[in-house]
Amino acid sequence: MRGADEQCGPDETPTEPRRQRGHRCVKFPTMNRTMRNMNRTMPRGWAVILAAVIAPCPAFAQSVDGGAPTGVRSGAAARVDAGPIIDGRLDEAAWAAAEPLTGFVQYEPVAGAPSSETTEVRILTDGDALYIGAWMFDSEPDQIIVGERRRDTNLSDSDAFLVVFDTYLDRQTGFVFGTNPGAIEYDGQVRGDAGANLSWDGSWTVASSQDARGWYAEMRIPFSTLRYGAGADQVWGLNLTRYIRRKNEQVVWSPVPRQFGFYRLTEAGQLTAVQPPPRRVTTVTPYVLGAASRIPRVEPGVTYPLEAGADAKIGITQGLALDLTVNTDFAQVEVDDQQVDLTRFNLFFPEKRPFFLENADLFSVGLDFLPGRTNGRTSLFHSRRIGVAAGDQVPIQWGSRLSGRAAGMDVGLLHMRTDGLTGLQDPTGWTVARLARELPSRSRVGAIYTSRVSSDDSGDYSRTYGADARLGIGERWTFNALAGLTDEPGVSGGSELVSVVGEYLTPSWYVRAYHDRVGESFDPQSGFIPDNGFHESSMRVERIERPEARSWWREFRTHVRRTWAYDQAGFKELEFRHLHSNLSFEDGSQLSPALQWVEEGLSSPFAIRGTPIVVPAGSYTGWNSYGNFRTNPSAALSFNGRWDLGKFLSGNRWGGSLGVSIRRGDILTGSLSVAHNRIRLPEGDYNTSLTRLSLRYAFSPDIFLQSLIQYSDQTGVWSGNIRFGWLDTAGTGLFVVYNERLEMDVTGVTGLLPRDALAPSERTLAIKFTRQFDLSELTDF
Repeated sequence: MRGADEQCGPDETPTEPRRQRGHRCVKFPTMNRTMRNMNRTMPRGWAVILAAVIAPCPAFAQSVDGGAPTGVRSGAAARVDAGPIIDGRLDEAAWAAAEPLTGFVQYEPVAGAPSSETTEVRILTDGDALYIGAWMFDSEPDQIIVGERRRDTNLSDSDAFLVVFDTYLDRQTGFVFGTNPGAIEYDGQVRGDAGANLSWDGSWTVASSQDARGWYAEMRIPFSTLRYGAGADQVWGLNLTRYIRRKNEQVVWSPVPRQFGFYRLTEAGQLTAVQPPPRRVTTVTPYVLGAASRIPRVEPGVTYPLEAGADAKIGITQGLALDLTVNTDFAQVEVDDQQVDLTRFNLFFPEKRPFFLENADLFSVGLDFLPGRTNGRTSLFHSRRIGVAAGDQVPIQWGSRLSGRAAGMDVGLLHMRTDGLTGLQDPTGWTVARLARELPSRSRVGAIYTSRVSSDDSGDYSRTYGADARLGIGERWTFNALAGLTDEPGVSGGSELVSVVGEYLTPSWYVRAYHDRVGESFDPQSGFIPDNGFHESSMRVERIERPEARSWWREFRTHVRRTWAYDQAGFKELEFRHLHSNLSFEDGSQLSPALQWVEEGLSSPFAIRGTPIVVPAGSYTGWNSYGNFRTNPSAALSFNGRWDLGKFLSGNRWGGSLGVSIRRGDILTGSLSVAHNRIRLPEGDYNTSLTRLSLRYAFSPDIFLQSLIQYSDQTGVWSGNIRFGWLDTAGTGLFVVYNERLEMDVTGVTGLLPRDALAPSERTLAIKFTRQFDLSELTDF
């Protein structure tokens, strides 16, 4: 055993590189040495391809010996004949069968320091499910912050507990489950270092309780909710975390360096003796819907549609599932947030529809752009293109998705059929195929194919081909690469995309550089792209500082960045040079000011949406300032805002937003925000305002009433959405939804309110009931 300050040899790997104790150096075939050996017998390109895709990866085989590498924290799931009742009390004798997982250490504020409060976790299994019991003892139980009773709410704003499972022990993918003292369900799929896809909703149960010693959480997670490999006695990756909100403290079971997030699975411990059953999942989720709808621009008068449909999940293997949907409906889905459009680039709207959210990260292949170009990322596949045309819903006839893991590969195959919508879209077939393989050292390779084909005889189609790779070197360096090509009738040349990104991360420094090149004809019609016909480069250097002792501030980040983009002819479209800082305070408040020099070039005149103003072609340079702030988000009353001041195209902008949030315990929450921009240009002046009001009342963690009211004077649209939900499991249950949309005459409007209202353009009341039936026990191997 070598001391913590001794270094391993060039071909050795420390099993515990960051703990402050001795580590054992083990010889593994390193990537460099492996590639050198392969290059002796074949060209380098073929060596890389074979090593990445064809060759087996023993490092990712499911461990069956129950052992853990030296220095890695380990716990065991205790086998019981019958699981405990999920009531949040943790007073049943079954819990005594499990050894407690203890020794939590701080992630925030002092990494590695002992937790200020005691936490114990026990894990049981009865062969059908995992049971997690968490004892969160607290010296000031009256100061526990319950938080909001809403599924997948931000748990860092309250006291909370989370568990993450790496079910394949590949250190790359997993599942997270969490809750707060209000017993809400928080779940998601974890992939790489990208965090969690919280849009995924699993089927599981949680309860909580609170007394004079602290608060407690009890979970039951069926194995049918998870995906895992073969083997009777398995070892999974495991990590646990607890938020103690009044202290702005986060503690973890297996230590995670602060520059990485909790979902960094390479830092997780291990859970032994899991013993999952060799079962294939089968669930059926039918729905019935009745509505009264008035949409004059689609059909005159009031209609009373009555619909029914179903989703089904069929386990092909333990890790691979087939999802089917017929007459797909999304009436219960939250409406989109309206956006202000001040640029010439496309707006990005996230996916919220349940069917498309499971394994969404598997199909997500794209790249990031600079902040001035888009508010989202470019994706070779963006499921919002399916079933939506010009903001209107297009009926989905049926669809299927095969996704999961087979033979060490992440596999995704999606096909959907949509109806036509007069004047907007013909009946269309959509196909996506995705393959990816996780490799050692946080590395990955993958490929994607998408197709959109009209069902008529027009011959209209669009295809996209893509390949992506990620290379991790040690814990600090990460490189990503992406290549794409689109194909459509009558287009030849200029339809390619190439991107390379490099990142370096330590506790004190973050450096990122990238270069993107997008052809003028690159158009992934099954994906999203804000612009095409440009090449763009960026360099960012960031310094991270923390006080040596406890202070009124928690962290200070400051970075400099330069980004520039040119079109295919060499004309400069954008350049940013900015200095940006972020100051985090001890109570969770933040202040983020920035100063920026900007040059924006217009190769052709730009007509600003919603106004008669046209900005002529040319280059416009100048200084501006922007930034954000927020107060303590867990307080009963909190504020947030943004400012944008200075140069804007040929003139100036004075703009910003202000929001206020209220919270009455864990029952009532609400927020009001107003964003306003005052634009002054030589070509004309105009103002924009966007107002948003949301309220939510939680009768229980499963029963809620919420509303969202929005108005944008740029588009002249009022929209209102009121939803009542009585949830069952996995996002199913009873929903009553009312939507109203009014289009206003905004000619000459410069304030917050419209002058002349037209008749309602859309009004719908829908009642939907959906229920999931688990038939898994009928399909055991």
